[in-house]
Amino acid sequence: MAAEKLQQLLDELQQQGAVITSDLRDALEVALGKLPLVSQREFDTQAAKLARAEEKLALLEAQVRELEVRLGD
Repeated sequence: MAAEKLQQLLDELQQQGAVITSDLRDALEVALGKLPLVSQREFDTQAAKLARAEEKLALLEAQVRELEVRLGD
């Protein structure tokens, strides 16, 4: 009799655990859906574009400094 009640309680706990797990999974999906996430590919593409823009900016800054030196002479 006690073993049956214990088994029944374990079964109920497993069912409740499954429900809670499902609810948590659903809540997490909703929360993640609201985040502004991008794919790794898009991130890598944007990082590469930023690196190229920084290189171009450095070149332009060097050119401006050179022109300023010429105008100062």
